[in-house]
Amino acid sequence: MQIPINLVFEDELSEFVLTKLLCQFGNKFNTGVSYNGRGFGYIKSKIVGFNQACVATPFLILTDLDNRKCPIDLINDWFNGAIHKNMIFRIAVREVESWLLADIEGLAKFLRISPAKFPQEPELEPDPKRTLINLARRSTMKSIREDIVPINHNAQIGPNYNGKLSEFVLGSWDLNRAMDRSRSLAKAYQRLREFKYTLPPN
Repeated sequence: MQIPINLVFEDELSEFVLTKLLCQFGNKFNTGVSYNGRGFGYIKSKIVGFNQACVATPFLILTDLDNRKCPIDLINDWFNGAIHKNMIFRIAVREVESWLLADIEGLAKFLRISPAKFPQEPELEPDPKRTLINLARRSTMKSIREDIVPINHNAQIGPNYNGKLSEFVLGSWDLNRAMDRSRSLAKAYQRLREFKYTLPPN
């Protein structure tokens, strides 16, 4: 039986990442409703409701650690009680971009820059999004720079940041390589691999 699962995420890039992750498990999961929180604030404000809704349908929730000290610190702040067995709550350290940076070989080829310019430990980057954007600035491809790099100081990302990076995620992102350099990604994959659906009571 396919496991029905709803998705909750901070932005479009996180949605593409979750889609790619779920695809690794064939027909195990059947995606239902997707909630784009457009930041962590919405997710945090609805987390109690999502946790309660897991009685009927599993939820896969992905948020960024950002400036938190550690994942446990974030979990203790967001949850007053136990996390339901049907909730897969994962935290990208420190942002989902670190999961992309972890596939050095693949992203270097996509951005058309040398792998030597990449950080070897992406989860230690204080601002993975900024790191990725700065790498894109060095690309030999004009379209990469125009899509990913902000056009002015008022913009945080380029005009087609999510669209361009979705091409990488869905097309050539290698999870096996990335998991070797990203513990939080490897733990998310392992949680999905081991997940068993607790059916609602009759």
